[in-house]
Formats: sequence, structure tokens, C-alpha cells
Amino acid sequence: MSPIPGDPPGEAGRDTENMQGRSLDVLAAGVAAACRISSGALALQCAVAATLRRAVPFDAWCALTIDPASVLPTGGFHRDGLPREYLPQLLDIEVRGGDALALPTLARGPRRAVTLWEATGGRPETSLRYREVLAPSGMTREMRVLFGDNATIWGALVLFRAADAPDFSTAETRLVEGSTGAVADAIRREMTLTEIAVGDDAEGPGLILLDPDLDRISTSAAAAHWLAQIDDDVDPRRELPYRVLNLAHQARSRPGRARGRVRTRAGRWLTLYAERLSGAGEQLSIIIEAGRPVEIAAPVADCYRLTVRERDVVKLLARGYSRAEIARSLILSPHTVDDHIKRVFAKLRVRSRAELTATLFFDQHMPRIHEDVPIGGTGWYLR
Repeated sequence: MSPIPGDPPGEAGRDTENMQGRSLDVLAAGVAAACRISSGALALQCAVAATLRRAVPFDAWCALTIDPASVLPTGGFHRDGLPREYLPQLLDIEVRGGDALALPTLARGPRRAVTLWEATGGRPETSLRYREVLAPSGMTREMRVLFGDNATIWGALVLFRAADAPDFSTAETRLVEGSTGAVADAIRREMTLTEIAVGDDAEGPGLILLDPDLDRISTSAAAAHWLAQIDDDVDPRRELPYRVLNLAHQARSRPGRARGRVRTRAGRWLTLYAERLSGAGEQLSIIIEAGRPVEIAAPVADCYRLTVRERDVVKLLARGYSRAEIARSLILSPHTVDDHIKRVFAKLRVRSRAELTATLFFDQHMPRIHEDVPIGGTGWYLR
């Protein structure tokens, strides 16, 4: 933008910054609205993609749900993505890791939206995915958008532009990254609601529905289980702990999601999320759940007879940690880490990290994806 004659020096730059700020605010509000009205983790990401597309055009795209422990896909929406004949090769490259824009590498980095051009230093042809999938398909411009924080990733969008289109600009990448910060919480909320709807674990997440006067409409069995254990006085009229009611008051009085923690009489911490429901007559929902670590799922550990420590090692290997980083993270000697890795490789019958992640995906994820097994609040399948 050229300075207007008579403007003070730098005024045009501030105008541009103000315009970009307004664009970010508008897009972020649109993304937040898409998160509120969507039901289901993938449907939510599809709505977010549609919102982003109005501000940052792209020619093709796909959405992924991610297991935060292994950073491997647990499902996806590919109907508007690359031609189907390229998907097997794309999937094989993806789950073996090591290529530019690999999900585990992005998860550990500071950015949540990165282009292939940036990741390769302007040399996309160095990427195996570019050479074998993107260039032959004609979709050579790529941006990956991760939803999560602190290396805990719940979902991702992959956006493509055709070879004859300009690449995603730095401004567009920043706009997408800056407007999607709330999506991770919304994805996990939808996964947790799925678990509540189809799960039968008394110690799983529970749901309380309240009317505008904060009187109870319904309480799931798991929520009743947790409410009975909270170490707090109970409101005699509503029969709810005061800490729970205080959180409901917060959610009723302001937009967005209110979050709090309460302690059980046994000393266990519970996390609560309260929010107003869109289009539900000002009803409020409260999700209540015990803290659950991000770890390789128990069925996977049982399948390969992994010990607790081997489970930790598998998680860090899948996330792209080096042997030295695993040793520092687990406070072990490098020699001990090598011993654990040898045992893990023997149990999974693999010889490398790439084979390990491919085995995890094709043995544990793919059958569940084909069976359309629902995903719960930990990011793992419910069976």
C-alpha cells in the first residue's frame, strides 16, 4: 500500500496492519462459529475448512483426526483432496515419517501452519511426497495446519493449490494459524461427547445438561459417578457441588468455554468444561472427566505385550524423538534406551522407526478406520 500524500511516515504500514488485524478477527470469529455449530470431530474440521477457504483460497483439501500419543492419523475426510489413485502412496509416505512437513516434526515445532515451500527452504522437489504424489497430481502447493498445543495434536487440515496457482503467502499462512487456535479444544470436545454417547465406562467422561436457571435437565451415569465423589459442599436445591455451579455461572455470563478443576475426596483431580449450547434455548453443558495421560493406547500395548516403559519408548519413537531425546525425556541412560528400543523392535518385528510407525498404523489404525470405530476423548478408538 503506497503512502497517501500528507500522511505521517509509517501511517500506511499501520493501516495495513490494522486491515490484517481486522481480517484475522473476522476469520477467527467465523472459525469459532463453525466450531460451535458443528457436530463430530471431522464434520467440525470440514466446517472450519469451508470458513478458511473464503479468506484463503485453495483447490483441494483433506481433514485428519490424529492420535495425540503417536501423531498417526485415526481417520480422515478425503473426498475433496488429491485424486484417489495417489492416496495409497501418500499414506505410506506419511506413516513412515521423515519427509518434509511430517506430522510428528510439525507437532514438536513452534508453528501450527507451515507450507511445503517453507519446510524445504524453497526446494519442494527435495520432498519424496512432492516428487511421487504432489507433482504428478498437479497439486504442488501445500499448507499443513495442525490443531493442538505442546506437541499434543488432535487434528489437521492439509490444503493444496494447483501448480498454476501462486503458493500460499506468508500473510495467508499467518492468517490461517492465527484464526484457528480454538479448533483443538473443539475437536477434543466432540471426541469426548462421542465417548459419552457410546461409551459405558463409569470412570469415563460424563455430561450434565442444565437449563438457563441452572437446574438439571439430565445427568449421564458417569457424571453422576464423579459428582458423588467431588470434595465440596452441595447446593441443596440443585444438588450440585458449588464449584460446578460456579463454573456454570461463568459459562452463562460470557461467551466461550469455562474450564475448572475440582478434587475428589480420594485426592483425584477432575477437569470440568462448561459452555452454552448453540440453538438450545440457552441450555448449558458441563463435561466432567478425570485426567488421562497422553499415551499409547492399552489395546496396542497389550497386543504387542509392551511393558509400561516400552509403551513410553514407542510413543516417543512415533513422535520422532532421537535416542538422546528419549533418554533425556525418560531420565534413562542412552544404553538403557537402546536396550528398550531393541526389545520394542523385536516385539513388533520391525527393524526401524519407519517400520514401527507403519506397523502401528496398518495393524492398529487401519482396521479400525475401515470399521468406522468411533474415537473417544483421548484421541484413541473406543474399541
